[in-house]
Amino acid sequence: MREAAAQRYLGLELSGAKNTKTAVSILEFYPKERKIFLLDIHDRISPREGQSPDDALLELLSELKPGLSLMGVNVPLTLPPCLLCPPSRCKGSCRAPATQWMERFARRRPHKKGEIVFTPYTQRPVELWLRYELLAALPKPLQFEVDEAMGGNRAPLTARMQFLKRSLDPETLIEVLPKLTALRLCLALGLDRRILARYRKLEEGSHARAAFLEALTEKRGIFIYDRDLKKLSHSLTAFDSFLCAYTALLSEQGRCEKPPRGFPLASGWVQYPALVD
Repeated sequence: MREAAAQRYLGLELSGAKNTKTAVSILEFYPKERKIFLLDIHDRISPREGQSPDDALLELLSELKPGLSLMGVNVPLTLPPCLLCPPSRCKGSCRAPATQWMERFARRRPHKKGEIVFTPYTQRPVELWLRYELLAALPKPLQFEVDEAMGGNRAPLTARMQFLKRSLDPETLIEVLPKLTALRLCLALGLDRRILARYRKLEEGSHARAAFLEALTEKRGIFIYDRDLKKLSHSLTAFDSFLCAYTALLSEQGRCEKPPRGFPLASGWVQYPALVD
């Protein structure tokens, strides 16, 4: 029997509403024993007859809500600043705090090919920060592209999340970038960088994810049943949902990086693990 004091953390790897690739992982943390358990993984969430994919997902999340502390989500929780402003504010220079922050950031950190060009109707401040500050400081092999909130790859998922948020408690939601969580955990745990290079690949990915999980469970004390280890190793979407849940736990424990000073938090922030606990 689980103790009532167990704290629950969910990880949502959201996909398009017209496929069944959405996955949800459930972690439970027992503060007294300092133990973390992967309770379950729901993948390929399908609606019943007469039910929409959104209703099926919201029904599942409602069933998992008891004891919930935080849920990490793999897609943007906020919109770019220009999509939120009334037309009356677009006369002259923009006064939106998020857009002003982006303008100052672009002036202070010119790109090597020239001035940083940003579009506040597709990008948010956090995407500029991650791309030109955090990731740009890493060795080239560790860098990766950061998708824009309303770019071609992310826009449908961002829109879907805006719809789902209406039925969820915003106080329990945090935004996670699974690629960034994997990168930071690999660096923090001193893992072989070949794992990082391969864990998202089609053919080599399952072996790299298995090696990642083996090191993480050993060094961070996470208990995962063998059946779930196999599922996480073979399914990238399930693996990413696990990373979202684990990042949510780290965030509540104060083990994620803080935003830079003066950052417009209302515009959205991505939680990612600190390198030193």
